[in-house]
Amino acid sequence: MNGPNFTPPFPAYPSGHAGFGGAIFEILRRFYGTDNIGFTFVSDEFNGVTKDHNGNVRPYMPRSFSSLSQAEDENGQSRIYLGIHWRFDKTAGINQGQRIADYIFDHAFLPVKSE
Repeated sequence: MNGPNFTPPFPAYPSGHAGFGGAIFEILRRFYGTDNIGFTFVSDEFNGVTKDHNGNVRPYMPRSFSSLSQAEDENGQSRIYLGIHWRFDKTAGINQGQRIADYIFDHAFLPVKSE
């Protein structure tokens, strides 16, 4: 699985990566009651410390988002850019993750009742 041409050993539909993103960002939206949460993320790959396969330090590349939805969408879109998913995989994955988050929030992520 090295190089630009590879086929991952899992089905394309739906995108699991988009699903995980849909779940976490929906939990955050429901917990905070808003989508309008901006933040900056730095991956472990492009943190200005890690090295590529030639031993060169990769650049520091922070990515800022103005909302949780923007990050959620870009998370799913990254799999399309990688060439392992299509848009419908991304859309279905995000939707599936959001529905799982709703179930968790409604059935398991509940306030503790005092006795």
